[in-house]
Amino acid sequence: MKPVRLQCRRACRQSWTALRQQPLLLGFSLVSLGAHLLGWALFAAAEQVDSGVLAALLHLLGIALYAGSLLWMIEGFTQAGLSLAQGQALSWKELSPGACRHSGRLCLCLGALVAALAATGLITGLIWSLLLLALPAMSVVPALLGLIAAGAVILSQLFGPCLVVDTRLSSAAVFRQGVWLLEHHWPGLLELSGYIVALLLLPLLAGLLAEALVEGLGITVTAMSLVVVLPLITTSVTGAYWQLRPELTTTQSIKRSDR
Repeated sequence: MKPVRLQCRRACRQSWTALRQQPLLLGFSLVSLGAHLLGWALFAAAEQVDSGVLAALLHLLGIALYAGSLLWMIEGFTQAGLSLAQGQALSWKELSPGACRHSGRLCLCLGALVAALAATGLITGLIWSLLLLALPAMSVVPALLGLIAAGAVILSQLFGPCLVVDTRLSSAAVFRQGVWLLEHHWPGLLELSGYIVALLLLPLLAGLLAEALVEGLGITVTAMSLVVVLPLITTSVTGAYWQLRPELTTTQSIKRSDR
């Protein structure tokens, strides 16, 4: 089979088209992001109350809502993107919290990513400490290499949620599959990650500009910008994943998930 080339620009164009043709994406983004921010607000509100019991309750509710809505956002956006990549229309039924059936595997996938980043940071710190004592002039080298390694780990797991939702792979297999993708498609993944970073900067810049014009407006503008940016990011990622999927199913033993 001829190797597949990741066409990042085509995936990005498809994401803008999907956003125009599927307004439900914006509705889901608004509701899920609102629930996510509400969890943060409840946690922050606990610091303002005098009752210890109420503060503990608000902390628990905030953490539960924050974590639950995060998993809901990841799975919902991924499911929506994969459906759109197949030309299927979206429905709220498949995006509702009750439709989330991969939360456990998503947690394991995120846990593996955090563990890999922690191991990278630990190794980098140890090497940096040794060089700081032996060769102080070279101490910056492990820090730079550690940043590059951490970036590579994050880049390799860019399609992790797609693999979790679309396949039956274990968390370890998902991680290995991500490393394989990085090895064979790192130029396209770098281009895609650059586009994602640029999109993430837009809400920040819009919020700073709004705050400079009208005091107190920055947070609102940033949140509303995220409502638009999040679907663009996720559908770009799922669109890129769908381009590579024929190669994945040919070269790797991937079983479809019963979604």
